[in-house]
Amino acid sequence: MEWILLILWLSIINGALGGQYVLNWMGNQERFVGNQPVGVSPGVMTWWRELSKLVWALIAVIIEVIRGKKLKYLWPGLISMATIMICAFTGVIENIGFFYLPRYYSPHLFAPYVNIYLALLPFFGKILFNAPIRKAHWIGVFLVIIGLTIPYLPRILGGVVDPKSILDGSAIIWIIIINCCLFSQQILNNKTVQTAFKGVGPNALVVWREIWKMVFITSALFIIPLIGDLMNVNIPDNIKANTFETRVLAKVDSAKKAYLLNCYYEKDGSYIQKENLDEVTKENIKKIFASTEYHRFFSLFQGSIIPKNWWPILFVVLAGFTGYIYSFGFFKLARFSAHFWVPYTNVYLAIIPFVMFLFGQNVTTYQIIGAVITTAGLMVGVSDYKKNKIEEIEKKYK
Repeated sequence: MEWILLILWLSIINGALGGQYVLNWMGNQERFVGNQPVGVSPGVMTWWRELSKLVWALIAVIIEVIRGKKLKYLWPGLISMATIMICAFTGVIENIGFFYLPRYYSPHLFAPYVNIYLALLPFFGKILFNAPIRKAHWIGVFLVIIGLTIPYLPRILGGVVDPKSILDGSAIIWIIIINCCLFSQQILNNKTVQTAFKGVGPNALVVWREIWKMVFITSALFIIPLIGDLMNVNIPDNIKANTFETRVLAKVDSAKKAYLLNCYYEKDGSYIQKENLDEVTKENIKKIFASTEYHRFFSLFQGSIIPKNWWPILFVVLAGFTGYIYSFGFFKLARFSAHFWVPYTNVYLAIIPFVMFLFGQNVTTYQIIGAVITTAGLMVGVSDYKKNKIEEIEKKYK
């Protein structure tokens, strides 16, 4: 019976996760948002996504209450709530990264790398829940390393590589951050379910997590831009010539380019702001710099939650719906130690390259082989289930 439940929910979760990658990517591509600039920052996208998830989860909880569920079963307890808050905080960070990466890369390029943390789950499953580590786990880790390396074989061997397929420093940093966030969430999902009061279901847990996510992302959208304004991040006194030309001038039209060049002069490989500029001019400079997403951190949170272009929000809201589905599924399965089932939630990794090929993306044989081997490595650790019965982790409140 446990495996019927696992297979059913794992199929649903895979569809929801894979769909979310594609929807996030589509919402960040001009050709899918009316052939106009996206104009929505990752932070604002995250706000709308979490609002969408919260609405769907609230609808589900209201239906449960109408059907007779007592209100006391909506409160998980302080210990469980603490883990939910931590998950919500890391979840907001992770989601911003998931909206940043699709702006510059197709999902089939970065998706396998944001799931490296799965190779470490067995070891923490042992530490936290005394779940057994088997030889198959070591084989899985070996396969993951091979799978992640294969897409880069042409570069390693000195062959011709598409520059757009190479992850830059910012992408690598986000991949590391997302791995840490996802890793902590999988462990804490177990703890959330383990410490929740008896009778508290997945929908209630999702609602609380989305409430806290909305608190965190709303605070960030308000506070971080204020800090950026105080630090004058979008009106630098001095900026390297290469940075100015590639990250600012190359992204604006000729009129704005001329305006900026009238406010800055070049000297010793840098552009320096002219003295005695009036406040109106400085405000215009700030707006132009902000429109180019010059400062890669503060630009993540800029912009109004009421955008000029609503097409990206449509994709984000749809992604919120798929996000609710897999969040519910994760809490549904979190009564089992994470390393027994979470690897199977990533079968979509082997399918994404083919999906992106249908969207006209440049997908190489190396990338397909790498995705398939990585997926196999994430799954092989649980392939000998016939010899190892899946058992629930022990709950605090029975």
